[in-house]
Amino acid sequence: MNQKIWELFEAKKILLRDLKRLDLSEFTKKRSLEAFFGIDTKNFYEIVFLRNAKSRLLVKEASEIDEICTKFEEKFQTKIKKRVIFYNSQICSKSLNYFKEQGWICYDFV
Repeated sequence: MNQKIWELFEAKKILLRDLKRLDLSEFTKKRSLEAFFGIDTKNFYEIVFLRNAKSRLLVKEASEIDEICTKFEEKFQTKIKKRVIFYNSQICSKSLNYFKEQGWICYDFV
């Protein structure tokens, strides 16, 4: 696990046990996306996406990320309560609204 990822989790007080890095190769071909899955302190499943790209995050990609999360739920037969995304690029306001409507928590980092 990368030190920068730990710092991001610590800064936003994300504490997960049974933390696993997900292999997204069967869901998407994007290399700028990483996903982590674990159980939070209240025993709810939580998924954290980390997007490290220079290009702007548009609605199309936001819906793809949400779709990946849904496919993950179907594959492992779980219900994910908390969905978090970290991004370091600009984000379209429509994408941000889309994430918030779907119940995502969005954080930017540098």
